[in-house]
Amino acid sequence: MIEVKNNFLKTLHYLSLDVVLGAVASSWMFWKIPDGNGVANLPSLLILGICTWIIYILDRLLDNLKSEPEDARHQFHFQHQYYLQVGIIILFLIATILVFFLPRKVIYLGIALSILILIYFYILQKKSKSANYQYFKEIFTSAIYSLCVVGSAFSTKPTLDWQAYLAGFIFFLLVHQSILIFSFYESQAYPTTKNLAKKLGKTNCTYLILGVFVLTVIAHFLTSNLFLQKVFLIESLMAFCSVLIYFFEAKLAKNECYRWLGEMVFWLPFMLIFF
Repeated sequence: MIEVKNNFLKTLHYLSLDVVLGAVASSWMFWKIPDGNGVANLPSLLILGICTWIIYILDRLLDNLKSEPEDARHQFHFQHQYYLQVGIIILFLIATILVFFLPRKVIYLGIALSILILIYFYILQKKSKSANYQYFKEIFTSAIYSLCVVGSAFSTKPTLDWQAYLAGFIFFLLVHQSILIFSFYESQAYPTTKNLAKKLGKTNCTYLILGVFVLTVIAHFLTSNLFLQKVFLIESLMAFCSVLIYFFEAKLAKNECYRWLGEMVFWLPFMLIFF
């Protein structure tokens, strides 16, 4: 029974559903800005989750076209690629229906982001053999993900002050921090791999990862808005948890526990439900 449960949870992880939940939780937090009374648009959250899921599945499938699967996640996508391709088509049809229920400004943002994502995948295909391919991919992934999560919420708000945009920028840094930590673990597990953590080196990675945490703490004291203070507090907690994941490499590398915990960090915005 325990083995069945573990296999089920592992499957959900390989399908990136933990990432999808993190995207929805984080976007919900930004929908509530600036005063905590903002109402999230349910179709926007649903289509965000669906599009995030499609992008992550498609990204793994494209990786498998370039090279043999190197880890369990890519192996899972390789073994189930037919069903995943069918799933992408179904998800795309659902997303198409949901578009008719979106606020107009979210639709405009979605069109712009769709063009950007198409350019992203086009460049990835062109640069797949370049030495800088993986570095570009990690930075651009952070930007696209953050724009989708934060932009869908902010696009409908008539006015926002600089502190709100600072919260959005810090979220981008949190995403990049998380990806950098994953890259670091991968560089330790696969010494021949090329990624941003390997290029920067452990010392620079440590400075960047700690720097994001310090910035989130400072941001908490830059606003008198009570709800934004809570947002910055959540972001500080997210950064701190990521720092712990980075420094407890010896304990978390086994069975890729760092990935489970790293994705769950982005569930923390749901804590705003309780205060």
